[in-house]
Amino acid sequence: MEKPKRWTDYSEDEILQANIEKYDQEHIISFYQDFEEPRYSYIEYEIIFKAVLDHLAAKLDRPVSAVDMCGGAGKAAFVLKGCDPACQATLVDCSDKMLDIARDRIQRQKIEGIDVVLGDAFSFLNQEKKYDLIVFSSAVHHFKEPVKLLQTAAGCLTEQGLIVTIADPTTLTKSRRYKFFEFMLSNSDIKKMKLKRMFKPKTDEIEDEDFDLAEYQTFTGINDVKLAGELKEVGLHPVVHLRYPAGEPYMTKIMPWIGLCWAFSMIISPQAPQDNQLEIQRLKQTIKQEMPFRFKYL
Repeated sequence: MEKPKRWTDYSEDEILQANIEKYDQEHIISFYQDFEEPRYSYIEYEIIFKAVLDHLAAKLDRPVSAVDMCGGAGKAAFVLKGCDPACQATLVDCSDKMLDIARDRIQRQKIEGIDVVLGDAFSFLNQEKKYDLIVFSSAVHHFKEPVKLLQTAAGCLTEQGLIVTIADPTTLTKSRRYKFFEFMLSNSDIKKMKLKRMFKPKTDEIEDEDFDLAEYQTFTGINDVKLAGELKEVGLHPVVHLRYPAGEPYMTKIMPWIGLCWAFSMIISPQAPQDNQLEIQRLKQTIKQEMPFRFKYL
């Protein structure tokens, strides 16, 4: 019998195909169609995006052009428009069914200024058009080579342009502390499933039953400190880098006190930080003042 691949053996193309197949499944589409996220779930999006849009608007004499890359049903694109209605947003995703959810919302709410594009990230980013802001919303973990992805995105930025990554998991999601917290908050059916897996004999046939090729980096979580260092090596600068406790309001209040700021966000600039230190400090101060829960800058 052929030995299953290890997670490191999969290619970027195989991961892309896994994403196309996963987000074509009816139960996944139904979840995003039916799931109405409460407003507070967007709070870190609203605060970070608003700070970045205001920062860019002060430098430009025109509306900000932004891309919600690998944006699915358009969560980030709609928040961008809410923060700045003049913003010209482009939503890009490889699933036409996910984009249909966004198209329906655009039509129902009569939202102008959002273009919807079917395509994968590298194909889209290898075009010549430039943008002021490229957002990866819970998207970096879908790629095998995040540095290559972000470096490619940087090539599509205007002179003052920025990249924002948000809502990706750190390696903390694989810690015992996080897993215990997750277990305690899960419902009874999920608890039973997790306990059953815990006592199931190990075999060599499956590397990890929880491994989801489409959500590639969640297998280990992303080492965001290492990622920041690798970005600097290729000439990109995470001028703002924070870890925060994404989730329900009561969870975001509790998690920081038990060391569970498990998600991270970066604002990445091709420009050296020493060239605009004052503006960077203003960005960080704005985010700190507005965020309703504890988080930490790195």
